[in-house]
Amino acid sequence: MPQVKAMSQCFVDNSLRNEGDVFEYNGPPSRILIPVGTKSDEAEANEPKVKQKWSSKAKRDAEDLG
Repeated sequence: MPQVKAMSQCFVDNSLRNEGDVFEYNGPPSRILIPVGTKSDEAEANEPKVKQKWSSKAKRDAEDLG
């Protein structure tokens, strides 16, 4: 089975996987699971992630109005 790395906390194969966990996965492709084994995949998996701060929709709408 191919090895994948979890890019964020997720629930896969009846198990909770934490960010950075490497495990075997034989399912449909996912943007959260990065294949492990090639240099380009490892470089992409080790890139720092930018977390975006989200605000409530009501707050965003109020900011747009004034």
